[in-house]
Amino acid sequence: MKATTRYLVLLSMLVVGCGGSNGDDVDGDPHSFPETLECGDISCKRATQYCATIVTAVTSHVCLNKKASCTSCDCVNLDTDLTAQTGRQDCTATARLDVYFTCAYYDDVDYIKTSCTVRARY
Repeated sequence: MKATTRYLVLLSMLVVGCGGSNGDDVDGDPHSFPETLECGDISCKRATQYCATIVTAVTSHVCLNKKASCTSCDCVNLDTDLTAQTGRQDCTATARLDVYFTCAYYDDVDYIKTSCTVRARY
């Protein structure tokens, strides 16, 4: 009987000592987001910018401005935003070029990543 009591005491000590820890929380707030996020070789401000990857003969990355309230792919347009904000027309389709777009919204970090891939028509 004494061995069983010791076993239960040791078992209860292990259970008490194994409480969960939220060491991964940022500033104690599990819903806080990072200020900047990776966009290729640059970083974009999560709240006011989104990541655009342009794939032509070479791949480039640019941060484009968005409204702070924008939380989906529906409120960004890589082609028009790229032209309006940078003057670049890399993502504009022509008679000789096809352009393919992708967009993803990451709700776990409240961030938008887009891309355009340009291919020659044959």
